[in-house]
Amino acid sequence: MTICRNSDASNPCPSRGISVDGPEHRGYILAMPCSPDPIEGILGKEGALRKSLEGFECRPSQIAMARLILEAIETKQPAIVEAGTGTGKTLGYLVPLLLSGKRAVISTGTKNLQEQIYQKDIPLLASATGRRVDALLMKGRKNYLCLHRYHQLFSQASLLRPDLEETRRRLTEWLKQTEFADRGELPWIRDDDPLWDDLSASSDQCLGSRCLYWEDCYLAALRRRAARSQIIIVNHHLFFADLVVKKSGLGEILPPFQVVVFDEAHNLEEIATHYFGRRLSTRQVLDWARDLEKEMGNLEKTARKALSRSLDLVRTGVNQLSGCLPKENRGRLNPDALEKLAHGPVAMMIQGLRRIHQNSEWRSHRSNTFQACLFRAEEIHRSLEEILSFRDFNWLNWYERRKTNLVLHASPLDISSDMDELLYQETRTLVFTSATLSTKGNFDYFKSRMGLSGPLLSGIHPSHFDFENQTLLYVPTDLPLPSLPEFPRKAAKRILEILEITSGRALVLFTSHQNLNLAHEFLSGKLSYTVFKQGEAPKSVLLDDFRKDTHSVLLATGSFWQGVDVPGEALSCLIIDKLPFDSPGDPLVAARIDAIRARGGNPFMEYQLPSAIIALKQGLGRLIRNTSDRGVLCILDVRIIRSRYGHFFFESLPGMRVTHELADIGLLLKGSSGGGRMGEQTNKGRP
Repeated sequence: MTICRNSDASNPCPSRGISVDGPEHRGYILAMPCSPDPIEGILGKEGALRKSLEGFECRPSQIAMARLILEAIETKQPAIVEAGTGTGKTLGYLVPLLLSGKRAVISTGTKNLQEQIYQKDIPLLASATGRRVDALLMKGRKNYLCLHRYHQLFSQASLLRPDLEETRRRLTEWLKQTEFADRGELPWIRDDDPLWDDLSASSDQCLGSRCLYWEDCYLAALRRRAARSQIIIVNHHLFFADLVVKKSGLGEILPPFQVVVFDEAHNLEEIATHYFGRRLSTRQVLDWARDLEKEMGNLEKTARKALSRSLDLVRTGVNQLSGCLPKENRGRLNPDALEKLAHGPVAMMIQGLRRIHQNSEWRSHRSNTFQACLFRAEEIHRSLEEILSFRDFNWLNWYERRKTNLVLHASPLDISSDMDELLYQETRTLVFTSATLSTKGNFDYFKSRMGLSGPLLSGIHPSHFDFENQTLLYVPTDLPLPSLPEFPRKAAKRILEILEITSGRALVLFTSHQNLNLAHEFLSGKLSYTVFKQGEAPKSVLLDDFRKDTHSVLLATGSFWQGVDVPGEALSCLIIDKLPFDSPGDPLVAARIDAIRARGGNPFMEYQLPSAIIALKQGLGRLIRNTSDRGVLCILDVRIIRSRYGHFFFESLPGMRVTHELADIGLLLKGSSGGGRMGEQTNKGRP
């Protein structure tokens, strides 16, 4: 679709588009207003959305954002856009995308946002404006049923567990009507149900064109449909997986595109680091061994024994890996540690893997699944060698322990060259947007981490929420520094005092599980409100319960700093125990600090401080979700008012009243201005 500038009189606004039915792929109608300013014609005071949608609010910041993005698309250059909470950023980039007619990929940080764009925002534009838009939602391959593994699981009826009979019946009926076999269509299968692992295929389990069910493959059908779509909505993980697949020359996940919009772009560096590096988990290896063992039944007895001996070597090496590493959950692998692994358990694993994938007799085995397992053995062998090879200063070899899993990594510390080679040189029009990309009023930090240089467009569009009247920032003056041993106990006591004033209704975010556990123990039995704790139930369940129980309290860390949407009274108070600096004990953080220091830079000012500012802004974004919300942000870290760098945090937050008095918290939530005391002091310009 293009903007109509020189259309003829007989057809002033020609229609283009593809109409496709189906639950994951919809043809919507979008009318392109023939006006001097097509953005205004849709988003403006007299625009299509205002006329058709009751309660639609024209937002100047949204219009400015849309104009900037349309300019970026027309001039084929990158754009960085910070759109504060409430700006309506999804419509702010959807409208120029649709006006441009370019084939575009929208990449988001979460599935929730993917589904919001596809199920709510695009239909909203279609309903308001009236012309066709071709949209497709794509998720990672593990979200889709694999026919090969489905038939593997249910092929032997005599061996089928009785409790799976009903499951097979329900799945069989579902497969008769589903278009892409997305597990999201099956609410009766729990998120953590191990059954889905047997029904879906990871990239190394997929047989590709060698599969007996290739012609009917749901994932292949989804990708064929993507090749005909104007807008494809993915998440960051799938987007970067596609870049890596294309680099390998083994195919592609996404079809060619002209424009990319990265929503929730503040997450990009960590996800890109994951995909541009190499990783191998003990679970991957053991899953491969289990799949290969299933295929051994058709081998001759001698061959089965030889294969079993090789698998025993691999499994023994896996079992010994953990004992060769320090007990910390995450740590670096220095050259001595790499050598110890290479001559110990990894040597055993490689010996077994080499025997398997280099055996010429097994190469003639007719089973495609068996041949795929041999290929996977070669891939695991290659991954081990790459992960354990010591590279230059720009790479980090490290490990992390999970509940039942050990993961080995080799990760780049600077993603600039990979981003340039795989993305920037291939696609000129890139839009990076989020509510939190700027620090100290500029994008220098984000550009440096993403390797963005040269001309680009940028804009900071503040939230239209009235933070000065809707929000109060409380910072105590009488708590100890977070580094002192008495801080966790005194912070927990202050949290209790705040919660008694707010009648619960609070999200409490911690920078460590240790402080969370201590606070939870301290609060137990002291409040008449429900106290939820991260880890007691899945995140989605906790958030649902927190929303429903208005006066409840939720204690959380990490993942709850972003992506939490609890508008209204249930979240009236946000308490943050410490300024969210990344732990220097984290191997990636420590290595990045060392790399900046090695080139003569200042790691605190260039990396640690800007990263903490963005994390704090993300936390604040949980508090005010609409124009009627009122809330208190409590930061219990006195460094924000005592340190030389504290003013950088204040300058990066929206202007709001500041108090050091607990009594003022109750005044705000009751609708009082506090007799003028709070209104006279704002965070802007504070030390």
